[in-house]
Amino acid sequence: MIDKSAQNYTLFMAKTDPENYPKCSLPEGFTFAFYKSGDEKEWARIEWELGQFDTVQDGIDCFKREFFEGQTLRPEDRMLFVMSPEGEYAATLTLWNGNHFGKEYQRAHWLAVSDKFAGLGIAKALLSKVLELFGELGYKDFIYLATGSWFYPAISIYRKYGFKEYTEAKSLIPDVSDEDFAENTKKCIEYVNQKLNK
Repeated sequence: MIDKSAQNYTLFMAKTDPENYPKCSLPEGFTFAFYKSGDEKEWARIEWELGQFDTVQDGIDCFKREFFEGQTLRPEDRMLFVMSPEGEYAATLTLWNGNHFGKEYQRAHWLAVSDKFAGLGIAKALLSKVLELFGELGYKDFIYLATGSWFYPAISIYRKYGFKEYTEAKSLIPDVSDEDFAENTKKCIEYVNQKLNK
């Protein structure tokens, strides 16, 4: 799911009708499971295998920063894993908070599917489940995600789920000017469209 052959341009996508989405199910025998203590090792392993980190320990360190330090939310309530029929950790996605848009909103965060289980529709099922969880927790009106050009296959899925590219001029990244942000977004969309249209 990660293609590092091009520069990684960042892209933000938002959905303003989170109650409307395709209802996709997991393949037969696969199940959802919420995070439990120690699962950060499996989260880090999946992300490392996909090329997100140089080492599994780098992934564990990132996990602690993202999901433990200074957080009032609990991954036990919001972080989903997909388990294979044999009990392997196949994929993960989290409903988490973020404030890129000037106030705290919920976001779909760190989608990852192990290459071993790619092509089975697991990413779609995970996204369906997170949007379902979003509604169950009482949220509505707006959910977003951050992605990039390395993840263009996932962007195709996000579009099918109604996520739209954020193309306004105002930068959502600290220390990045509005002009640079707009140029980055434009380049990312052009690259993604080129890859997806092949």
